[in-house]
Amino acid sequence: MDFFSHFLIGILISIFTLNKLSFSIVLYAGVMSVLADFDVILEPLQLIKKSNLLAHKGISHSFFCAAIVTAITGSIFSIITGEQFFLTWLIGFLFYSMHNILDFLTASKIPILYPLSKKRYRFFIDRAINIFLATISVSIILFYSIIFFLWLELFFSNLVNYFLGFYVVYFTYRILTKIWVQFRLPKNMYYIPGIFPFTDMVYENKKSEELLSFKLIKKFQFRSKNSKLIESEIKLFSNEMKLFEKAVLLSKKYSFFSKWEFIIPVIKKDEKNIIVILFLTESFMSGHVYSLKIVFDLVKNKLVNEVESFNYRVKSNR
Repeated sequence: MDFFSHFLIGILISIFTLNKLSFSIVLYAGVMSVLADFDVILEPLQLIKKSNLLAHKGISHSFFCAAIVTAITGSIFSIITGEQFFLTWLIGFLFYSMHNILDFLTASKIPILYPLSKKRYRFFIDRAINIFLATISVSIILFYSIIFFLWLELFFSNLVNYFLGFYVVYFTYRILTKIWVQFRLPKNMYYIPGIFPFTDMVYENKKSEELLSFKLIKKFQFRSKNSKLIESEIKLFSNEMKLFEKAVLLSKKYSFFSKWEFIIPVIKKDEKNIIVILFLTESFMSGHVYSLKIVFDLVKNKLVNEVESFNYRVKSNR
């Protein structure tokens, strides 16, 4: 989830639930609701240690880390403000954990139970960064910033309840949609939420006696219209299949392949090389998708190149 939505939801909930406590406690809760995303400072360590747990949305997005980090920040905060330590730790832990729970509802898998388990989990109801939701959150923040100077009485009104109500309705709708759509899909098909409400995508991975086929379909709720966004197929026991399996193994060192899982391969050939392009469908937006291109030399039978792209353009079949 985007930074602005995390911060705004944290502030709205802290005002709604902590309005009998001091302003500093409310502000502290808001800061704790976004602190987990500052794990980007760990990226250099991730390159050294070669561990995806040190990448963004790694161990920082676990309840264990929430307890440790908020014990440290709570101690500092209680010394500076004179607030009771247990109260500041508890509030910090709850709001830091709320951030992790909100990210658990988005595309990226997180090791939320680390160190009990290094496995990553998600309950995928929204995109990692949803432009629609981010725009609404930024608009609300700007609105509050403007009325603070122009209409102070409105600033301190109960508007917070209505804005918080919007997020409750939004996430409730997304959760119910996920449950309803996924429940009706076959086992080899998976729900992917769209950017806007009332739209979604379905990822299909089907294996027959001779083929492994992949498909990404865009659907519109309340309408029968569908669009094929990406599709491909690979013959089982073929050389292309072997190269695809090698490409999947190579992809494990890239952090996005530990967070996302719905892969569609596209295989291309030229005179000397076979190119395997792995698309991660969770990133698909406006015809663009995150990809990893792996080039194999046909003559020398070896890996030639690996290239990541965050803006690969694909054409949909409508």
